[in-house]
Amino acid sequence: MYPKIENAERESAGLEKRRYPRQTVFKSALLYPVAREAILSVNNISENGISGSCALTLGEREQVHICFDNERFITAEVRWVNGQKCDLIVEDSLLWITGHQQVMESLFQADQRHSPRMPVSLSAKLVTSAPMFVGTVRNMSMEGMMIEAEGLREGSRLLVKCRGTETRMGRVQWSSGGMIGVFFQPPNTVAWATRR
Repeated sequence: MYPKIENAERESAGLEKRRYPRQTVFKSALLYPVAREAILSVNNISENGISGSCALTLGEREQVHICFDNERFITAEVRWVNGQKCDLIVEDSLLWITGHQQVMESLFQADQRHSPRMPVSLSAKLVTSAPMFVGTVRNMSMEGMMIEAEGLREGSRLLVKCRGTETRMGRVQWSSGGMIGVFFQPPNTVAWATRR
């Protein structure tokens, strides 16, 4: 057996102490190798949309990933592009960005459209990716995962998206025998912890 995999299995069994304990799991994950990234200047948002400008050349219907807090990513599709200006549709509601229910209530009162928009001045990270592929998470902690996946080299950056966790960017720390170890930057909050 490969030494790194043996070490990971020992850690899962609790034979090694880590800052964040590992949890043995068996669930599929979508892996998005990072291709390009740039700042997205956001000038308005709605519950399911973002409008802004970005220096990257984007294509209509292209899938991108947006991060407002330097930790959690949301997936979006490019609806239209006009030069550097773009409009994105997000997979999940953006209500958490506004932070307060009162803000959303005033937004709905001021704008009678089906999906009211609110002018903002926000900066976000926009990431494009190489074609997505599927892996299987074998164990996980707040700062890392061991994933069964082929074709990723040490040092590669990727976004990992799986049920019950936030989508986060990590770096492949090791790759051996069809397994990879992904390290995430230490989280700012415990919000990433597995949700049921």
